[in-house]
Amino acid sequence: MTLEQKRAAQAFEHVRAIAGKHAQESTERKQYAAMAQKLPVLIRTAGLCQALHFLQSRRGKDGRNVLGELLEHLAGQLQRTDPAITSGDRLCDAVRNALLPAYLWMTRETLATAEWYARLSQSELGVQKGDEG
Repeated sequence: MTLEQKRAAQAFEHVRAIAGKHAQESTERKQYAAMAQKLPVLIRTAGLCQALHFLQSRRGKDGRNVLGELLEHLAGQLQRTDPAITSGDRLCDAVRNALLPAYLWMTRETLATAEWYARLSQSELGVQKGDEG
């Protein structure tokens, strides 16, 4: 299995879990899909560190809302390449403290992963850009 196939398969599992957990027209489903679709652009414009900390700040106090889940999903993807990334908080720490070559590599890896979440949120969650309400 190629790295791209691994990214896609894990993203598919994560997005299907969101689809199974939240009703078709639910606010949570729309929030997850909207952020998944905006994330690649946010990473490119604001940078990886700022984009991840934005997700972290929006996840709520208990960390259980859908934006927190998206951050955890990204951490799960990057854990494949760095076993120390065990949670969204650890991902944010790793990115914040990374040296430039590692930061650039993590940015490329996260962008490649985020593109799958953006695509799958449209096909599996049925939410198109601008539908977040």
